[in-house]
Amino acid sequence: MPMKTKSGMGRRRWLVAASAAVLLASCATMAVGQEASWPIRLRQDMTRVIQVEWRLRSAAGSSCERQATDAGVLFDDRRAYGTRDWPLLQDVLGMDEAPVVAAVATGGPADTAGLRAGDEVLSIGGVPAEDIAAARKAGNLVAEALLAEIAERPAGVPLAVEVRRGGGAPLRLQLSPVRHCAARLVLVTDRGVDAYSDQSNVALTTGLVTFARTDDELALAAGHELAHIINGDRKGGGISARRRMEDLADERGLRLLQCAGYDRASALGLFERLGSRDWLGFLRAPTHRSFAKRVERLRQTAPSGICPVPR
Repeated sequence: MPMKTKSGMGRRRWLVAASAAVLLASCATMAVGQEASWPIRLRQDMTRVIQVEWRLRSAAGSSCERQATDAGVLFDDRRAYGTRDWPLLQDVLGMDEAPVVAAVATGGPADTAGLRAGDEVLSIGGVPAEDIAAARKAGNLVAEALLAEIAERPAGVPLAVEVRRGGGAPLRLQLSPVRHCAARLVLVTDRGVDAYSDQSNVALTTGLVTFARTDDELALAAGHELAHIINGDRKGGGISARRRMEDLADERGLRLLQCAGYDRASALGLFERLGSRDWLGFLRAPTHRSFAKRVERLRQTAPSGICPVPR
């Protein structure tokens, strides 16, 4: 698990085995408490994150060192939660024994093929979902195993996904997955307003998703961290070098969100509102400029004319 710090969004932290399923499984029940509405809120957050993920990964194109096949889909499975939550998941989300489609990115291959949130996943590429989980020794990380199955398939080759919708007969849908940046956005159930990354994936807290008034703002935070991955940034170095690293991540992140179709003026509202909460500078590391300075610099950054964003 990532080390806790006093910072808000912006301080670099480094994930160990960053995985959506890992982090959700370990944190979900503890963080959300016993309110009956938490599964709905969590699904809503997952839906926002997959939309931003799909668009930023597409905007990044081949600039990421690692590439993966993607269908713009997010799965969920009750085994990622405590058994005491299973009845609630059944009552609120209709989630039973089979893994389900949690969310699809608008305009992505899964959406185009007709996959819908709530569909039970029976097989991928002709392989039963349970066999995929068993072969990958998924344990309670079944959703992660299904994503890995798609990520390793060849792009541009039709991929059959069999689902059951609303208790009806099985539906066989054909996806046309694409290959682009492999970095994923990981949703972490944490009320703190934070975003961070390792060399592979970006983590966004549920607190940040709630704080971000628009997906433009959410894309600013995610784009900054994705830029760190593309730039190959690592820990270490002096304050000046680290500040330069953060400046470059701000600039590339802004170009990424623009190429992804988000509005830069709306996006900068995130830093402006964080700055108004941080008038003494407690929410930022010395490696980062003040939020006001970051906004000023980014407003002067020329719009990107090349999409996807080159490395």
